[in-house]
Amino acid sequence: MAFIGHHEHTIDAKNRLAIPARFREQVDADRGRCFVAVPGEPPTTLWLYTDAEFNRLAGQISSSLTPDEDQVAFDSGFFSLAEPLEMDSQGRVLIPDYMLQATGLGREIVICGARDHFEIRPRAEFKEAFPDAWRKFGEFRRKVRDAKPQQGRQSGLQAGDPDQRESR
Repeated sequence: MAFIGHHEHTIDAKNRLAIPARFREQVDADRGRCFVAVPGEPPTTLWLYTDAEFNRLAGQISSSLTPDEDQVAFDSGFFSLAEPLEMDSQGRVLIPDYMLQATGLGREIVICGARDHFEIRPRAEFKEAFPDAWRKFGEFRRKVRDAKPQQGRQSGLQAGDPDQRESR
């Protein structure tokens, strides 16, 4: 099940963030009460994965006893910055102070679904970017569609389309 939608929230004075109920349900479905927070893109965001999804994705990265420089840099940088966040009985996670300082998130945030994870974004940045993202949605969809392999697709018409005419 994908993380979808967005929710305006506040990080409290103790750095706790209440996770939206429908996002908590996905963690429970993964048989856990834990998220993994990692630096996001842009750098003013945090990305949170369920523990199970984070481990699944981490397992897809090839490992070696003789890794190249880029792999060493990625592994030591990325995994050392990943932080497990356990949910309390009220569905809140404690965000480490160093992560809040590094991102500059502040207290007013938006939690945004992003398919296999969700993002914690500064509310002001989200509100500023929202109108442009809304206008460009069709363009984003076309770019993703065009980047995907054309599996049996025919230009302009789908296979089996009743209006499809053979050209001779």
